[in-house]
Amino acid sequence: MRFFSPIAIPVSSHKDERGIIKFCNEIDLQTIRRFYVISSSEGKEIRAWQAHKTESKFILPLSGVTKIVAVEILNFLQPKSGKIFEFILDSNKPELLIIPCGFANGIQLQTQDSSVMVFSDLTLDESKNDDFRYNKDLFYNW
Repeated sequence: MRFFSPIAIPVSSHKDERGIIKFCNEIDLQTIRRFYVISSSEGKEIRAWQAHKTESKFILPLSGVTKIVAVEILNFLQPKSGKIFEFILDSNKPELLIIPCGFANGIQLQTQDSSVMVFSDLTLDESKNDDFRYNKDLFYNW
């Protein structure tokens, strides 16, 4: 499945006497190569901008509320941005956010208990060769 712009896909849940199961059966994760968790002890920090020409990311809220902004990058070497997408991920109403290749992303954890799990379709070594970083104030007024 190929995505051309960021999209948030609802995560479903089922509750019974044993607890709650959350799931997103619409997504094929066969291309996932690694994952990591981003959390904060302070809240409101901004982690921006990290862009990739070939890497795509899938972001799932684990706890709290997180703002994620994705910016289409029209020129990676002399940063020029295109369309901007803003998402609020809430672990109480989870969505799986897909950020396709060709975009920069920035994350701002909104609550002190916020954490997100990020899945990537590249290995760490592959990602290091596809990593473009820009100043947090370049594309968006946080």
